[in-house]
Amino acid sequence: MILVLIIITFILFLFYLKQKYFTFHGPIPGLPPQFLFGNLFQSGFFNGNSPPQILSTFKKCFGDIFQFWFGPYRFIIINNIIDVEHIFTHRNIYDQGDIFIEKFSVSYSQSLISIKGDQFKRHASIILPLFRRNKFVHNFDLIINCTDKLLTKWRKTTDHKTIHIDIVNQCHNLVLAIFGLIGFNYDLETLDDDDDDNISEKNELTQALRTIINSIMKIIALPKIIAKIYVTFSYRQRQARTIIERYIYRMIEYEQAIHFKSIKQRKQTSLIASLVDSLEKNEVVDEMVAFLIAGFESTSSTLAWFIHLISKHPQVQQKIKAELIAKDCLHDLSLDRLHSLVYLNCVIDEVLRYIPPATGTIRTLTMNDRLPATNTQLFKGDSVMIPFYNLAHDSRYWSIDPEIFYPERFLTEDKNYHPYAFIPFGGGHRQCVGQDLARFELKVIAARLMQYVTFRDGGSQINTGGHSMGLAILPKHIGVFIDFD
Repeated sequence: MILVLIIITFILFLFYLKQKYFTFHGPIPGLPPQFLFGNLFQSGFFNGNSPPQILSTFKKCFGDIFQFWFGPYRFIIINNIIDVEHIFTHRNIYDQGDIFIEKFSVSYSQSLISIKGDQFKRHASIILPLFRRNKFVHNFDLIINCTDKLLTKWRKTTDHKTIHIDIVNQCHNLVLAIFGLIGFNYDLETLDDDDDDNISEKNELTQALRTIINSIMKIIALPKIIAKIYVTFSYRQRQARTIIERYIYRMIEYEQAIHFKSIKQRKQTSLIASLVDSLEKNEVVDEMVAFLIAGFESTSSTLAWFIHLISKHPQVQQKIKAELIAKDCLHDLSLDRLHSLVYLNCVIDEVLRYIPPATGTIRTLTMNDRLPATNTQLFKGDSVMIPFYNLAHDSRYWSIDPEIFYPERFLTEDKNYHPYAFIPFGGGHRQCVGQDLARFELKVIAARLMQYVTFRDGGSQINTGGHSMGLAILPKHIGVFIDFD
């Protein structure tokens, strides 16, 4: 009798899960979800299709609004630009996506991305002022010096026959070194020479960050309880978190030991000083981990795509170099002259448009609402997703074919694009806090690289691009020749 009751209870529980999480409902089009997997099998996610590719395909099938199940999580995908603008400009209705709160809180619950309400406002008031342009432009020489270290490494290992296939890793190491110095006043030593006896130890942080990032898509797809079990009992996860936190505590101790007397003054210009002086220790750790991951992945992914795309478009490289010569920047790059590089701005914008660093952003409704353009009724608790790639590749919003890589678009027909057609860092009150720093880093690094090297296509079998998903969209296959000019 007890066994029968257990079986019945189990069947009823499965039926409840099916009805609550895996049942197609409402008039919004989409594919009926499969039990446990949602639309992941149907969309080819497990066969290597990336979320941007999947959402682009679904848009062609279902139009501007459709439902998509990422495992047990239902999202309403919004592709109409008027509806997107409505969502971003009504922050009282569309708050931070619950999935961010739920999933990122599994590991780091006190970071900016996984909090909202008064706690978010408190953290934002501490962090946002430090990401204003006037707070970081003085790091121009620091970024140049780090980029020069990478150029020195390439000089030692480069000849006309060498195809560099580790560009993504090199970009990761460069950006991590820069952010460690800018944000935390700490040398993470990720650009040290490869012949250093301790190089494997010094690169353990990048390996640990990759482990955490590579697990993010799994954690998002899993129910929270299973995700929590995975994070808690996975040896690789626990080892990676231990390594990252060891570096974090080392940076905190270094800050407190070196700058203890001046920490009150330094908090006006230093991220780590502001965090240490204003937040509880667990909050400091979670914020620092989140910034390391975000800085490590998003900016470096765009830099890797920059190298891949200009290797495929040599005429773009030649125009960048011509601009450097015209602006007297080829041999003497300065902060003032950097601002004059208009075409380089267009190239960076086109890289961000062509391959946005993230799939999109998610908002959860705090009350019922109706979208103005599509007249779609939404309900409290619904999660809507704005797909950056779809908007940036929608021919309705671009005069020049959005499927081609063409930086000149920002100087001609598309210079007055709709502001919500191009949102690589999100929009509204929860947009990326580090976007201005990311753009500044990218421009300085790109200008420095173009002063000295030319990237050549490594061939159709090696330098094919493709999408590799972590926290950001990375080039799956990249291989380039590096010629020193």
